[in-house]
Parts: sequence; structure tokens; C-alpha cells
Amino acid sequence: MKVSLIFTPIDVNPHNKSVSFRDENLGFVPPLSLLIVAALMEREGVEVDLIDMEAEGLSYPATLERIRLFSPDLLGFTVTSWSFHSVIRWIKQFKSDTAIPVLVGGEHLRLYPHETMSYDAIDFCITGEAELPLPEFIEAFRGEGSFDGIKSLGFRKNGSVVIDRTIQFVEDINTIPFPARHLIKNECYENVLSRKKNFTALISSRGCPFNCAFCTHNHQKYRTRSPENVVDEIEFNLKNYNICDFDIYDSTFTADEKRVIRICEEIQLRKLAVGFTVRSRVDIVSEEMIDSLKSAGCHTILYGIESSNPDILKMMNKRISTEQVMKTVCYTKRQGIKVLGFFLFGFPGETSQTIEDTIKFSLDLPLDYALFSILLPMPDTDIYAYYRERGLGDYWAEYTLDDSKTDLIEFIGTEVTRAETAKYALEAYRRFYFRPRIIWNRLRKLSSFGEFRRLFSGAIAILTK
Repeated sequence: MKVSLIFTPIDVNPHNKSVSFRDENLGFVPPLSLLIVAALMEREGVEVDLIDMEAEGLSYPATLERIRLFSPDLLGFTVTSWSFHSVIRWIKQFKSDTAIPVLVGGEHLRLYPHETMSYDAIDFCITGEAELPLPEFIEAFRGEGSFDGIKSLGFRKNGSVVIDRTIQFVEDINTIPFPARHLIKNECYENVLSRKKNFTALISSRGCPFNCAFCTHNHQKYRTRSPENVVDEIEFNLKNYNICDFDIYDSTFTADEKRVIRICEEIQLRKLAVGFTVRSRVDIVSEEMIDSLKSAGCHTILYGIESSNPDILKMMNKRISTEQVMKTVCYTKRQGIKVLGFFLFGFPGETSQTIEDTIKFSLDLPLDYALFSILLPMPDTDIYAYYRERGLGDYWAEYTLDDSKTDLIEFIGTEVTRAETAKYALEAYRRFYFRPRIIWNRLRKLSSFGEFRRLFSGAIAILTK
């Protein structure tokens, strides 16, 4: 059995067009979800070709030719809510030109499987974590069993769609194989935070133990890999692919202090010369943890700051204060670790003044990077429930079913509109990044031509908006 897994170029969601320059200049991150699916399939004896069209710079004709030469029995894609129609257009095109059955997965399928399967180009879907249903699906696809009764699987039968929506979780995520990075060109990947090639992303946990109102991760059961298992993956990639820079993609890597310190100790014990980036809250990192991260090679921490307004922070369920933010960011910087701050505009209670206060706060903090985003209520979040209770309807179900749906979700409970907030976000980028200190530090620390190109392109995009 052969499978081609395809990571397609993704169009910017209309809600994010005002800050599209940001996403277009972040670089490339390996498609971890497809790499894990590839590893699972290989464990079942499937021959896999993973095609990252964007990172490899492949045109549609070149990709189609590669598929035809490989001659797979199945095509696989991952879909998300915000990029749904972008990927569906590619799926339709590949299906039309190859007539090969299509399997899709991703978080969107857990929420909207019937809406997704309304597209005839899709033959199968997995509605939750792939690790448990995938081996049974492969056995049935090979003709060695039936699709009936496979949990978390959707398929077509006698002209109808059959979907089992059982939610399954892998209890011990140490049992999940490492992503199949041998199937990609690791030298193609770097992002704005990476310091060296080769670079990759890594996930050491699933879910999140916190309850931020905008987060799509906290519905999942929180599970972590053991420190030894995490460092095994780091060491494997260093020795086999010369990957020495890692972006640990967990939504909150620092949730368990003892585990974090143990991972750092294990990296040092094995004398692994690596660098890495992590994401954290400001209220759960101690000075000891930050020191340990620095000693192990952590060069950047991404903190979710979001707002400087206490009422908005409360609405977000952040449970942090500006005093905590300042203290944590300042200590992190003193220890020689770069800091990126996430900020989010448009939550209920937002006004022109609260946005201006947050921008000023971002300028007062000793941040190296700032990411200013505009609220987009995603499905299965507290803020989406808030919007639905106030008349939104199930926007994402309607969006999935209708590729012509282009109306944007307007803010509820704010004194600023989405369009006005977009202008504030652009102004925030100008004011943050066009300061002499930031410009000088970025130019002084450039490590590659690719980083310079992204920096230059991003600056031009900001200035010409």
C-alpha cells in the first residue's frame, strides 16, 4: 500500500488579511501532524511519500507528476477551520486529476465531520486523534476488514456518509512514534525565531491544563511525554539529521516545572549542543526554571501577554497581571533569553483606549519580538460560545458548507470594529518594530540571508500597508 500525504499552500483567511504580511514572512515549519501520520502509516507497513508543496517550492504540475510517479493508493491531507476552503480547493483539483481516494484529518473533523464530508472529493475522514483508528483503517483499506465499526472514522457506503464520532485519546503519548522527518528536506525549514539550519518543530505534550477563553487546545485531555522520551527525539534528530534548533510547539511547555527542569537536565547530561524555543505563561515560570532553560540551550521564550487591561484579561481567563508580565519578562531578558510577546486585540470590553494602553505596554516591555493579532472566535472555545449566545449562530459550520461565505465575524461587546482594530494592529507593528533599538538588535544578530530576506520583506509590507 502506498500513500501520498500532501501539505498544500494555504491562502490567508479573510479575517487575517490585514496582518497577512506577518504570516507570509515567518518562514516554514515542518507539517508535524502529517509527519506523525506518516510515521504511524510506516509502522503499519505503508510506503509513504510526504509532499510539502510550499517548503519545497513545488508547483501544482510538479506535484501532480510526483504523485503519478509514486502511484499511491490513497491521498492524505490535514484541514483546519481557518484554512478549510484553501485546502479543499487543492483536494478537489488533485481528486479530479488523479481519481485517487482521499483521506482527511485534523481538529476541524472532530467538530464538523458531516459538513466536511459533504464534499464529494473526500472519501474518508478521521474525527479525532489518528493513532487509534488509523491502523484499523489501513487494514480495512487493504481489503482485510470492514470500515463498519471503526471508531472515529467517516466513510462513504452505498451513497451515504457513515461517521463514528467517538472521541478517542492516546493515554500514553510516549507510544507515538517520532515524526517521520526522513520523508522531508529538513534543510528547507527555518522560521523567524530559528538561529540555525537545520531546524524543526517538536511537540512534547497534548492539550493544555489552563482555560484561556480563546484557546483551541484546552478541550483536549492534557498529557505529557516523559523527559527521557522528549530528549530522545532531540538527540535522534541531532545525530541523524543534524537538526540543532527546535521550536517546542506545546501551547504551554512550562506547565509542569519539575518536568521542564528534568528535560533541561537530561539535555545537559547528554551534552547535546542544541538551541530551542518554548511557549509559556508569565505566571508559571520560576527563576529556577528560567535559569534551567537557559543552561540547556533555550534562546527564546514566547509569552502569552494578550492585553494590559485587567478586565479584558479576566474576560480571557488569563489570571495574570501586568506586574507579573513585567517581572517575568525582565528576568528572562536578564538571563540572556530573547522574549516574544503575544498580544490579542478585540476581546469584549476592548476600546480605542485599551488598545492604545496595550500598545504602550508592549513598548515599555523589553521584548525582542511582538505578535499583534486580531480576535477570531474559533470553534469549541469559550469566546465562540459567548458569541453564539449573542446571536452569531454556528459560523464555522456554515463556513464549511459554503465556500462563498466571505462575511467576517464582527466584534461583539467592543467599542471598536474589526476594521478599526486592524488599523490599530498595523500601527502597533510600525511602532514596535521601527524603533532604533529593535532595528539595530535585529540587524546585529542576523544569522542567515533567509532571515534578512524575511526581515526586509516584512518591513516593506508594513510600510506599504
